[in-house]
Amino acid sequence: DVYAYEYEDSPGPNCNRLAFDLKGGPKSPWNDKVVGLLLEELHRRGDQESWPFRRSEAYFKEVLQDRYKCLRTVWMAAQPKVTAKGGLETPAEVEQRLITKKDESLKVTRQTTCRKNTDEDEEDLPAWQWLQKLVRTLGEAGMSSEESDVKNDIKTVLRVKNMTWRRAIERELDIIDHQRMLDDDIF
Repeated sequence: DVYAYEYEDSPGPNCNRLAFDLKGGPKSPWNDKVVGLLLEELHRRGDQESWPFRRSEAYFKEVLQDRYKCLRTVWMAAQPKVTAKGGLETPAEVEQRLITKKDESLKVTRQTTCRKNTDEDEEDLPAWQWLQKLVRTLGEAGMSSEESDVKNDIKTVLRVKNMTWRRAIERELDIIDHQRMLDDDIF
């Protein structure tokens, strides 16, 4: 069908059975026609279903071509490769190669994630341990104190009195307050 469309008078891709030409590039005449048909269908459905957003034809065309490239990459990886003996892989060997490759990729991802999480935890741990020791040492009385002033007989005014030594660790205490606001269950 692809050859007949490109070099003869074939009508081209069938709307009921659309298929990309994975051997050709994204700009081949066949694939260009398939993308055009998909664009028409997207516009038809958008109008029919009253989609709340409108995208340009160039946007949809770019998305479809990117999807084609992803599809072609997967298809190319699934093609039989030449073995060490000079023959082509059997379907079972292709399947095993793809499974092995996927397992290796997942293993690397897990290791990277584990290292990243471990590194982040290890970097922050000494700081949080120091802050925890500081707060325990200060206790409730060490955080701040309040002095009362009686301005008149009706109203009592409370003023926060910051202790002079506290100014040196104001930033650290703010970090604790900020973290408590972000994650209430942490303390």
